[in-house]
Amino acid sequence: MKTLDIGFWTKKRQVVNNSYDFNEHWKEIIEKFRVRIENYYFFPIDSIIASNKLRGEGFTILTIQCVLIEMFAAFKYGKIYKFDKRASDPNFTYRGSGDCLIPFLHSEEIFENHFYKFINGDKKKDYPFSAMEFYKKVRCGLMHEAQTKGEWIVNAKKTYQDDDVIFITKDSEKNKISIDRNILQKLLKIYFQDYLFNLSQESP
Repeated sequence: MKTLDIGFWTKKRQVVNNSYDFNEHWKEIIEKFRVRIENYYFFPIDSIIASNKLRGEGFTILTIQCVLIEMFAAFKYGKIYKFDKRASDPNFTYRGSGDCLIPFLHSEEIFENHFYKFINGDKKKDYPFSAMEFYKKVRCGLMHEAQTKGEWIVNAKKTYQDDDVIFITKDSEKNKISIDRNILQKLLKIYFQDYLFNLSQESP
């Protein structure tokens, strides 16, 4: 299945523009989108993880995962990145990646107990970890300097439990905040499958 067929996307855009009821056209679009993200992102990451060498490949994995997180955020909010955004540009364009990414970290279920937590029914953001710190020291550090910054590090284990869902932990003695890129991979795949499921549901 060719996922970069510009002709396909151009034609389908004309067909479904301003039409959001699920139909055969949207079904085909969603399937092609699924194949594209899995083939270009998830499968390559999985192939690196499968080597299980633990020799520093986590930087490559987490960099790609940060790309996915921002893309998922942009899709959720209906935003398009524009580097030279001007005041006259449409509201759906954005230049500051943090403006799109941080609210996403504060809202999606896979990030609960990482960047927000419910305490006595109230939502506490940036607890136990700061979304802004993740953005600055992980996302921006990897994108612009090919490294995490400050106390943030990338990690992985040789073995996992099926119910492992916490991908950020803190070692107070070493003053390190560790991101488990394998657990994050699992959670991003769960998010993507749920996202595709929701897209394919009939409107009420």
